[in-house]
Order: sequence, then C-alpha cells, then structure tokens
Amino acid sequence: MRSQMKLYDYTFSNASVRTRIILYLKGVPFERIEIDLLTGKRKDGQPFSALNPQGMVPTLIDGDLMLNQSIAIAEYLDELFPTPKLFPSDIKARAFVRCLAMMIACDGQPLVNLRVRRFLTNTLGLSMDTMIAWMQHWLGDSLRNYETMISQHSSFGNFSCGDELTLADIVLVPQILLAKRFGVDVSRYRHLMDIYSRCVSLEPFQRAISEYILEDPGYGLTHSK
Repeated sequence: MRSQMKLYDYTFSNASVRTRIILYLKGVPFERIEIDLLTGKRKDGQPFSALNPQGMVPTLIDGDLMLNQSIAIAEYLDELFPTPKLFPSDIKARAFVRCLAMMIACDGQPLVNLRVRRFLTNTLGLSMDTMIAWMQHWLGDSLRNYETMISQHSSFGNFSCGDELTLADIVLVPQILLAKRFGVDVSRYRHLMDIYSRCVSLEPFQRAISEYILEDPGYGLTHSK
C-alpha cells in the first residue's frame, strides 16, 4: 500500500492551483500542507527552504521523491495515474499542448509571481499602482498571446486543443484568475473565457479554486486576505 502524497502549497499560487486541479481530477488522495509564502515558513514554524531549497510551491512529496516544479508534477501524476489523461494521444497534439502550457508556466507566470511583486515594491520601492500596471501588462500579454495561438491552430475546439480537457487548460485557468484579481479586462479574450467557463463548471476546478478570493486589497503582499 502506497503512502499518501503530501502537497505543500499556497492558496493563491498559480502553480499550486493547477496541481490541486490535477490531483482532484485524477482522484488522488493527498495531504495538503499550506505554506505561508510571506514568511517562508510552514505552519509548525519551520523554514520551508529546509524541504525545498527554492522555497517555492507547489512541492509534492511521494515517498522518498520530492518534486518542486508543477509541470514535472503534472507529467509524473499523468504517468502514475493515466486516467483521465492530461495529454492527447496524437504526438503533434501533445507537443502543442506542452507549448501552450509552457507559454503560461515558463513565460507568463514567472513575471507575475509573488516574489516578483514583493521585489518590485519592497526592494525597488515601486508604488502599488506601478506594480499593478506591471501585473496588468504581463498578464494581458500572456493571455493575448495564448488567445492568438489557439485561434490560429486547426485543433482549436471546446478546449485549448480539441474537445478534450488537457494540461493546457489546467494551466490557463489560474492565469485567468490572477488576471481577474488584478483588474485585467479578460472579456476581450473571447475564446479563453469560453474555455474558462467550461473548466470552472467542472467539480475538480471548483474544489481547487474554492478558497481563491478575487477581492484582495493586499494583492498577496500582506496578510490582509
């Protein structure tokens, strides 16, 4: 009998949200352990960096395996629990799904992470308004590029790649949530919002984002939420 997985995460972390969606989608039992990213500590007061040197979430523990990158976690879970699958069976479609997921996970999200927001305000001394303008620019840029990519691709359907849910959609939804949180006009991305609506009607998505609060005056920089 395998031991229960442990997920170290943060409610508002894009990468954590996508990991929770996958775990719920595949029906994988797991223990969820919240990390306070503002202090870098676990609830027991121990520094999180003792477990994950990057001090970032999500971090998945499965026995003696520690994974600290959400795309690697997604592929690991998909191989371990292949139903429902996160990637199409066609090799070209699989490559396209990976491209879409990485457009957000590797290009769009890193520019708007909490540690970037804190550096902009706490270290560089930028005002909250300037930081928000930064967020709106890069969030809008990532969604616009994604919308253009799927609109021009022959496989576009009810979801990002055809009519089946894939990892690309799971990565997209938290990015839209963050964009909405920072006041980006997401209505202009018609195809993305159609996909978003289909996704958030599904129970695994609802469970994963049930604690996500759009009204956050501190924008994740304080304990005000």
